Amino acid sequence: MLAKLFAELNSMPELPPLTTPAKRKRVSPKKQVLQKRAERRNPKRTARPPEHFWVKRPEARSAPRRRFSKTQLHTLLLVDGSVLPGQQLFGVRRCRGQRVPRPVEEITQTQLNNVALINKDKILNKHYGSTCHQCRQKTLDTKTVCRSPLCGGMRGQFCGPCLRNRYGEDASAALLDPDWACPLCRGICNCSRCRKRDGRCATGNLLHMARFYGHSNVKAYLESLQRELS
Repeated sequence: MLAKLFAELNSMPELPPLTTPAKRKRVSPKKQVLQKRAERRNPKRTARPPEHFWVKRPEARSAPRRRFSKTQLHTLLLVDGSVLPGQQLFGVRRCRGQRVPRPVEEITQTQLNNVALINKDKILNKHYGSTCHQCRQKTLDTKTVCRSPLCGGMRGQFCGPCLRNRYGEDASAALLDPDWACPLCRGICNCSRCRKRDGRCATGNLLHMARFYGHSNVKAYLESLQRELS
């Protein structure tokens, strides 16, 4: 019986091999668009790299630190002989009446907290701000109040950074001092306007130079120059 079955199997024709359908590759629509764009174009001029951008260029050296010579420092102390002491180069407004300085009792803690410590604390506002006599910036921080009866307007208003960097004084302590007088009333103001009135040149930003020579403010540095060159 087994021999009969093997004989039938051998006599059967061979079956064709099973063929599986070939898988089609899915092409995304983006690739189809890219395949259609066979033409290659140059990028826009704004996207092109500059010529010789691969060439290594020498690094730009920082400018050397500026140092003032004795001749340049001497110009800070020169006085124009054509300007007489006390001569007014600018128009002065007449006071309508005697000014009553703001008493210390009216200074609140909120106003003391609003005193600027650094320049970043100052917020410029030309409508509601008050002007500093030194930097001429109209900001919202609290300014000093000159208690001298001869002072008026914005003459005695100094912001915290200017009073500390230019004169070495604290604005909060000046607000609480009933006898405090502004640098203008004491005759030590070193702003460009007052120095021009006295026949001197403007100092510019001398704070870094003053700290380089061991002084904490511009006033002390100018006094040391006066003693050194005299």
